[in-house]
Amino acid sequence: MLKIGDFSKLAQVSIKALRHYGKLGLLKPTWIDRFTSYRYYALDQLPRLNRILALKDLGFSLEQIQELLREDLSAAELRGMMRLKHAELERLVQAEQARLARIEARLRQIEQEGMMPDYEVVLKAVPPRRVVGIRDAIPTYHDIERLLEELRAYLQTHDVALDATRPGMAIYYDAEYRERELDAEAAAPLARPLPGTPRTAVHKLPGVETMACVVHQGDYKDLPGVHNTLMAWIEVNGYRVAGPNRDVRLQGPEPGLDAASYVTEVQFPVQNKPMSIYVTQHKEKSKMEPKIVTQPAMMVVGMSYYGKNKNNEISQLWREFGPRMKEVENIVECYGVCGEVEQEGAFKYVAGFEVSSVGDVPKGMVSWQVPEQKYAVFGCTLPTIQQAYEYAHKTWLPQQSDYQHKVGPELELYGEEFDPAKPDSKMYVYIPIE
Repeated sequence: MLKIGDFSKLAQVSIKALRHYGKLGLLKPTWIDRFTSYRYYALDQLPRLNRILALKDLGFSLEQIQELLREDLSAAELRGMMRLKHAELERLVQAEQARLARIEARLRQIEQEGMMPDYEVVLKAVPPRRVVGIRDAIPTYHDIERLLEELRAYLQTHDVALDATRPGMAIYYDAEYRERELDAEAAAPLARPLPGTPRTAVHKLPGVETMACVVHQGDYKDLPGVHNTLMAWIEVNGYRVAGPNRDVRLQGPEPGLDAASYVTEVQFPVQNKPMSIYVTQHKEKSKMEPKIVTQPAMMVVGMSYYGKNKNNEISQLWREFGPRMKEVENIVECYGVCGEVEQEGAFKYVAGFEVSSVGDVPKGMVSWQVPEQKYAVFGCTLPTIQQAYEYAHKTWLPQQSDYQHKVGPELELYGEEFDPAKPDSKMYVYIPIE
């Protein structure tokens, strides 16, 4: 056996760290002299220490490493924890790559124009808000002012004034640019409930996870140019518009206020552009043949979500499920189970495990009996899962197959081939057919 100082030198780990690992139960001394309090370690403890260091290098916290070192940890649990860490690191890498792309775009702009840009684009999250609005088809962008004036008149009858904390806003719902007959809404946040009318509607304005924003000071007639500038930034920086854009009127018009002093924040919801191609497909990129299988009935136990996934709630569900995976007993494989999308766009989703037998379902979890079903199985990766669904439903089923889509749960299998350490590792999407 070695004293802690000698073991520290051999392992190249500080004495302070070894004491901390011992306190947490990660690496306890083989023996502690009860007279001198000297700590002793054995050479056969080096492999465990190296595993601790390796997992720490992967970004796991010491608390997470305790879970990973459990003797009863199953392969499925290990894959699940690794997958969650992989997803976390992938998000960090993507965020830094996006930052690098923005710097490169800024450098190109400075080199071309010889100066800093007129507008600074900021990416931020915008929370959902309860608003009152008047939505109508307007002939031109300028006619939004008529809707805003109508909204102000309604608010004045209820002693509500617009200011920078509760600003009026113009919302444009058309998916593509239109010069005339625009689908637009004048809206304002509500601090207290107000009654709706045949002309006004009180509703919840959805939150946006990533909103590209610029602040414009000046006349409203210059806003189309601001929109064009922001759209160019979105394209150059690898994003795409992902919903209705908003002009938030932070200041103006007011009596005695010059138009040059108006302040407007232009907001466009954005998403990263998807990968253009699957990494697991045939050389002929226009066609990807699935495997047809009959999946036996199974029971899946896990955590559930119901909604439209507008704010990426399913990713949050997996993050919440990760620390609780060990509570599921008799696990076989890791699945995401997705129910049929309803008319309003909502659906049920369960992140969980197929289980060989059902014991007590942990508190806060559900069980889902998935019936026997024939499936078309498409290989993809986690970043291309949306493309896999789109290809299956929009291309393969209607154009290239003799099958019909059958109502039933769709599956996402994270099996043995799924390696979170590799960006091209395979997962599988199961589409029910008949």
